[in-house]
Amino acid sequence: MTSSPACSLPIICDFLDVTFAPDDCPYPELNLLLLGAGFEPSREQGGAKCYLPPSGARGMVKVIHSARFAKVSISGGACAVLRDLRLFEQVLWLLYSSPHKVTRLDAALDLPLDAADVIGALCARYPDGRVNLGRKALPVSRLVSTRDDGRESGTYYVGHRTAARFTARVYDKTLEALAKRGEVLPTTTRFEVTARKDSGATLRDAGLPAALFWHVAAPALLKRPEGIPVWQPNTDAAWAAPTRVFDPAETLRRRIEGSAELDALLAVADAMGGSGRSYLLHLLSKRVQCSPDASEAA
Repeated sequence: MTSSPACSLPIICDFLDVTFAPDDCPYPELNLLLLGAGFEPSREQGGAKCYLPPSGARGMVKVIHSARFAKVSISGGACAVLRDLRLFEQVLWLLYSSPHKVTRLDAALDLPLDAADVIGALCARYPDGRVNLGRKALPVSRLVSTRDDGRESGTYYVGHRTAARFTARVYDKTLEALAKRGEVLPTTTRFEVTARKDSGATLRDAGLPAALFWHVAAPALLKRPEGIPVWQPNTDAAWAAPTRVFDPAETLRRRIEGSAELDALLAVADAMGGSGRSYLLHLLSKRVQCSPDASEAA
């Protein structure tokens, strides 16, 4: 079993799904915060509203509305950007303001270990290919390849594609970053646990993920450090989040004045001749007048 130092370790929320009633999602407030923070909106086929982080950073915040539910999904990259902007806790507070359920939460820890060694040790520890993260042993699967140094490495899954409340994966983050994005990272192994619906995970666990992480990862994958609080399911309480206020009028002015898409549309309108800008204004006015109120649509 891989051991971990008995000290404070940087465990992060690396993915979050929060589900709401279809008529009670805090989308207008979240929309204002993301626009004010510089996220770029887009819309997927099917109607999902997507927000890409500023400065070309990786990740996405996605908002889905359907007849049965509304859902906010925050990818790992978007979680990282929001933490860097010191807005992650404020986003959690916004999500907390409406009745909700956390339907997926990933908590992750990066350690300076060679994943080839870690995966090899786990295979030796669990030769029958089953690991107990809770009451029931879960099947193990691996996705590995041969690195340039000749060693076999990749991802070690526990409970992959099962309906288990808790699953885990251990993977070569250095290899993953190089293969997917051409990034060169120091030797790093990521340990990641996933809590799904009915697990009892809450938004408090997204803000303070250490207790949940060690509840799942120890002792099967890592040795639990001293001083880690015992995780309690369904323990959610409001917390004081540092608040950054985004003024709606200022946000609209800044986004309109800086809109690259609007600049491109103006160029198209000018190419149409003298009536082009009038036609563009007509389309914009029609869109504003015909679009439903965002608070009512949410």
